[in-house]
Amino acid sequence: MTSVLHVTSSVRQNGSASLSGGHAVIERLQTRHETLTVTTRAVSDEATFLTEDWVGASFTPADERTLNQHAMLATSDAMVQELLDADILVISASMYNFGLPAALKAWVDHVARPGVTFRPDPEQTYVGLATGKTAYVVVATGETPVMGDMDFVSPYLVHVLGFLGLTDVHVIAADMTVVDPASLDRRVTAQIDALF
Repeated sequence: MTSVLHVTSSVRQNGSASLSGGHAVIERLQTRHETLTVTTRAVSDEATFLTEDWVGASFTPADERTLNQHAMLATSDAMVQELLDADILVISASMYNFGLPAALKAWVDHVARPGVTFRPDPEQTYVGLATGKTAYVVVATGETPVMGDMDFVSPYLVHVLGFLGLTDVHVIAADMTVVDPASLDRRVTAQIDALF
């Protein structure tokens, strides 16, 4: 059985290019794998921002945490476990003002946990622990080309996923939705065809 974690970040449920692109990737994966389970994490509805108390709880050894600290980390722990359990990660990332949606950045903050998804290493600075996965990152933009000078979403996600141990990362551009909406589906399909 192959497990997929689909992290969605658009606040739009209808007409979202990143969400549509992510679904297209998952549909293609379903044709490649006999048994595919998909877990969806809609971060625009579920991610919360870190607080000082959260950081304190995170850096407290698990066996020394209070009940309140365990409760405070419950959502983060669930997000981390989803990532670690997944064979394939699909991120539907919308670009807001040249960067990540705040909720997607919050998800990154929740899953980047020292000693859990990465650890310090004296020879390499850090070593990612969420290894052995393939990631597909669908980036939707209105007027900014993906991987262009003003795209701070794609390079960031590729870097942070690598930091966590995911080095097999494929970026799919669902971009220029305002400039060239008519060709969007064709452009996204062509990229998915090239990957599969």
